[in-house]
Amino acid sequence: MIKTILNWFKKQPEMLPLQEGGLRTERDYQLHCNQILQGKVEYRLPDATRVDILTDTLAIEVDFAKKWYEAVGQSCHYARCTDRAPAILLIVTDKFQEKYIKAAKEATKNTQVKVGDNYYPITMLVYRDY
Repeated sequence: MIKTILNWFKKQPEMLPLQEGGLRTERDYQLHCNQILQGKVEYRLPDATRVDILTDTLAIEVDFAKKWYEAVGQSCHYARCTDRAPAILLIVTDKFQEKYIKAAKEATKNTQVKVGDNYYPITMLVYRDY
């Protein structure tokens, strides 16, 4: 199975308003991306953890690119708890952060997560906002 890297459209739908200080939060990106993905946001699991976005096929952890390693672990946990394939959606806010995308791709390229009787690669989604 081949992993997917999704780069959102160059002309993106209108972003949510900026937070005080001009910074967007992870939650802003989560809500915005879910407008496209059409999943359940902050889906609560029995162990009290929450999947950022849960679609019919993916358990997605949304995080800023520099925290890619945390996103990988969380998505694997969510996948096992929901019987869905693991996915990470990494937010890149400037060109300098592309190194984190490269690191995440390298670390996950041969990773398979067992969910039930199946093995799934970690799907990697990238939202570039620069």
